[in-house]
Amino acid sequence: MKKLTYILFTLAGVLAFNSCSDDDVVPGNPAMTPKTEFSAALYGDSLPFTINVSDMDVPLSTLKAQLYYNEDMVSETVIRTKTSDDYSGKIFVPYYANVPSGRATLKLILQNIHFTTTEKEYLVPLSRPDFPYLTFVTADGEYRMEREELYQYSVADDFPQKIKGYIKSPKVGENGNVLTFGLENGVIAQGPLTDEITFSNSNAGNYSIHFNTYSYAASPFVKLMLNGKEMDMIDDDNYKLDLTLSAGQELLFSGIPNFEAWWIDPSFFKKEEDNTALSFLPIAGSYRIIVNFKYEYIYAEVLKDGEPATLQTDGSGAIWIIGNGIGKPSVSANQVGWVTEKALCMAPLGNGKYQTTVVAGQSMRADEIDFKFFHQKGWGGEFKNDAISTTSDLVFIGAGNDVNGRGEGNLGLVDGKTFDMMGIYTFTVDVSAGNTKAVLTVTKIGEEAPPAFEATFDGTVMEMVGADTYKVEKTFTQGQTITVAGISDLSSWWIDPDFFTLQGNQLTFLPLAGKYRVTANKTMKYFIVEAMNGDALATLQTDGSGAVWVIGDGVGKPSVWENHVSWDTGKGLCMAPVGNNKYQLTLVAGQTVYTDYINFKFFHQKGWGGEFKNDVLSTTSDLVFVGAGDNVNGRGEGNLGLLDGVTLEDGVAYVFTLDLSQGNGNVKLTVEKK
Repeated sequence: MKKLTYILFTLAGVLAFNSCSDDDVVPGNPAMTPKTEFSAALYGDSLPFTINVSDMDVPLSTLKAQLYYNEDMVSETVIRTKTSDDYSGKIFVPYYANVPSGRATLKLILQNIHFTTTEKEYLVPLSRPDFPYLTFVTADGEYRMEREELYQYSVADDFPQKIKGYIKSPKVGENGNVLTFGLENGVIAQGPLTDEITFSNSNAGNYSIHFNTYSYAASPFVKLMLNGKEMDMIDDDNYKLDLTLSAGQELLFSGIPNFEAWWIDPSFFKKEEDNTALSFLPIAGSYRIIVNFKYEYIYAEVLKDGEPATLQTDGSGAIWIIGNGIGKPSVSANQVGWVTEKALCMAPLGNGKYQTTVVAGQSMRADEIDFKFFHQKGWGGEFKNDAISTTSDLVFIGAGNDVNGRGEGNLGLVDGKTFDMMGIYTFTVDVSAGNTKAVLTVTKIGEEAPPAFEATFDGTVMEMVGADTYKVEKTFTQGQTITVAGISDLSSWWIDPDFFTLQGNQLTFLPLAGKYRVTANKTMKYFIVEAMNGDALATLQTDGSGAVWVIGDGVGKPSVWENHVSWDTGKGLCMAPVGNNKYQLTLVAGQTVYTDYINFKFFHQKGWGGEFKNDVLSTTSDLVFVGAGDNVNGRGEGNLGLLDGVTLEDGVAYVFTLDLSQGNGNVKLTVEKK
């Protein structure tokens, strides 16, 4: 009993001690004295302040400066304050649209480690800065925007029909900042923004760009309208509108400059005689109309519940085309390839029939095709050779690569056949007997007049090989001067540094003497140069002469972004023979080669067959490695990759040189910055 009593007294003493300790907590007395006079400021300023802070009893914790517009805190600066002293900082005065001059509340809050605070408030008069000028910043240069009146600025110049850039201000006042205005979530906003605003005019030429720093109103923006409805922007180059349409319905566009010159997908539309409207051709249904400003063409896709349609078991829906040798409006500029996002939708004609219309040499290659038909805009259901047949004397349906050089269901040209240059062809797939009993019909329905292009290369008229490609095959000598006639804008063409230099309208030929095929691509504005042996493209010979070709990912001329080679053998790049069994390929990072990824290799021919694997190709480069198989270092045998940690310098040229002087079985690769 005595022991229990002793314990109870002890606990009571501890509780009493703790109670006394709580009562003895010192809250402290934080005090502050501003040493800055808070006078008028401008929106967009960084408002400086210096505050003397102290607490004689308790260590300090933080000093906060908070700025309020009405009841909303719009800016805050927090400073750690361990000791009594003077502390300086800045608080940003936000710049918003449609906020007039007025007064803001600046709160100063000092807190010690026991959470005791003291506050002071100041009313700060604010006004909008009156910038003397603004600057419109584009990828190609800067344009000064002059002040027309309060808050209103403009610049007039010769601009393209669409031009992208952001707007920046100069600093105004002692505490001002450079402010930038760019695009945020689809609207113009102020902030640390350089996301570009896309201005657009009805036509290229001299026009004015306007911007209001109060309302953020800007112009011009051409509204793209279809049948009185505004089209939605997909990205800078593409607009869409989903509509329910019927056969023969008129489509009237506004806001498209030079509409009469645009390419219209003949599978879906017919242009009216007055060039102002289109007639819709397929059966009634739900469609997405897409306007592409990059290539200036209009096309359509079949929809189901707002998404790209798929082929149904009853034969309704949609059929899509994916593969090589086809692309609209131009196969050379916009080939579909094996990129599912670029799949072409066939026009539904009704009763299980689907059709696409193409022009040989323009939207389809005249000499080689390798595409197939799919149930959806992507991988999944497809028409293999057991589900589709044809009696065409022009094309065959592949039965597997080991059988006739085409995968199951892939189309190819019959041996010895080509499509007539500029011939108009329809490909019709009929699934009325069932999706596993499809029948393909290929029909020539007319011809288009070839586009005007009369260029001579070294005195020889270039032969048309496609709607936008022309060739000449000649023998050239190293250092030869070549005169080009008939191309008025040659100075704007991309000149391959492995094969030519340009001065005026004359090219200087750089590789070894020999016969070459030079192809002018007038859409992409560059010359493709390929070594020849007689009338055929050259291949690598056992003595190391001939040609070496590059196929794979990460490279493309004149731009890897616009003309990626990938594993399309038809786009294989010919290396320039520069002497002593040496072959050269010059690539500019960020232009003709990716800066952060490569996966290409060297071949004996422009296609599959002989290739340089890692057992014959080696390098001591500190930039790239030669693959030894996917399970070893992430690259196939002979495929090139960038070494760990290596990124090519944007805008810098790199020269890849193959040395075969020790034989085709002992090839050395060097990679040097030019």
